Amino acid sequence: MTTTVTEGTRRAMRALLALALCCACALALTSCAGGGASAPAGKGGDASAGASATVPFTDSCGRQVQLPREVRTVAVSGPLAQQVLMTLAPEKLVGFARDLSQGEAAYFSSVDPNLPVLGQLYGGKGDFNKEAVAAAAPDLVIDVGEAKKSIVDDMDQLQEQLGVPCVHVEAKLATYGDAYRMLGKILGVEERAEKLASYCDQAFGQVSQAMEGVSESDRPRALYLVGDAGLNAIPKGSFHAQTVDMVLNNAAVLEKGSGGKGKGSGGGMGSEVSFEQIASWNPQMIVFGPRSVYDAAASDEAWQTLDAVKAGRYVQVPSTPYNWLGSPPSVNQLLGVQWLARMCYPEKFEGSMQDMVTEYYRTFYGHELTQDEYDKLMKGALL
Repeated sequence: MTTTVTEGTRRAMRALLALALCCACALALTSCAGGGASAPAGKGGDASAGASATVPFTDSCGRQVQLPREVRTVAVSGPLAQQVLMTLAPEKLVGFARDLSQGEAAYFSSVDPNLPVLGQLYGGKGDFNKEAVAAAAPDLVIDVGEAKKSIVDDMDQLQEQLGVPCVHVEAKLATYGDAYRMLGKILGVEERAEKLASYCDQAFGQVSQAMEGVSESDRPRALYLVGDAGLNAIPKGSFHAQTVDMVLNNAAVLEKGSGGKGKGSGGGMGSEVSFEQIASWNPQMIVFGPRSVYDAAASDEAWQTLDAVKAGRYVQVPSTPYNWLGSPPSVNQLLGVQWLARMCYPEKFEGSMQDMVTEYYRTFYGHELTQDEYDKLMKGALL
C-alpha cells in the first residue's frame, strides 16, 4: 500500500514538473517575441520600454515631438514635401499629395505611381484626406516649406486627430541644405541627405556671391507672368518669387493683399493684373510660366509693344518634371535660380548651362540627361 502511494505521488510530481516547464517555455517565447505583449509608454505599459522605441525631436516651429526611432513610412502634407521626399527617400512614401504626372513618373522610376492620393493640407485644394492617411498607417506625417501663421496649431491638431507624429520642416531658397539635413536625421538617411544638402548650400552660395556685385537698379526690370493669358504676375516679395527677386529687378510691386485686380493672392498662380498694368511696368525682360502665351507673344500686336518683346528678351520656364521656378516652390527653385543667374550673367559662372542642368538632374533625380532631353527642356528657355 505504501509503495503504491509513493509511486502515485511521484507520478503527480512529474506531471506538475512537466507543466511548470511548459509554462516557463511559453513565458520565455513571449519575452523573445520583442515585447509585443507590452503596451507602449503612455498607454498603460512600461514607460521605459515605450521610451526606447521613440526619440524626442524639435521641429522647425519649436514643437517637441516623440518620433519612432526608425521611421519606415511617411505621409506628406502637400506637393512641396512630396517633391523633397521623392528626391530623398521615395521608398518611404505611403501616398501622394497629388497625382504623379507622366513627366514626374519618367524621372522617378523607383516610385510606385499607383500609391493613393492623400490630398494636401494647405493650398487651393485643401483636400487632405485624414481617413485615407490613417488607413495608410504612416509612422510620420511631414510638412515641408513655408511656415503658415497657424502652423503650430495645425500640426498639433493633425497629430491629435491622426494619432501619428506630425512635424514641420522649414524650407526656402536659402535653407534647403538645413532642411535636407533635418529630414535625413528624421528618416535615417543622413548620407543621401548630406549629398543633397551640400549641393543646395553650394548652389545658393554661388548665386549669392555672383549677385552681390549687382545692385537691384542694375538688374533687368522683369516680370514673371503665369496663367494661360500671361496676365497673372508673381508679386515681388512673395514666397513664389524668391528666385526672381534674387536675380532680377521684379517690377511686379503690388500692395500687400491687393491681389492686383482683386483676384489671386500672390500664391502659385500669382495676382491677376491687366495688360495695361503690364504695359505701365514695361519690363526689360519677361519670364513666362509654362503653358502661357510665350509662343504667341512674338506675333501678338499688344505684346509687341513691350520693350522686352521688341528686344527678344523673353523666355519660358522649363517645366519637366517641375516648373523650375515654382508650382510647387520647392527645391526645384534652386535649379531655377541658377538658370536665371547664368542666363543673365554668364560671365560670373564657370562651366556651361548644360553642365549645371545635367548635374542637378543627376544629383536630385538620379537621371542622366541625354542631349535630346536637354534640348527639349531648354526650348524657349535661353535669351
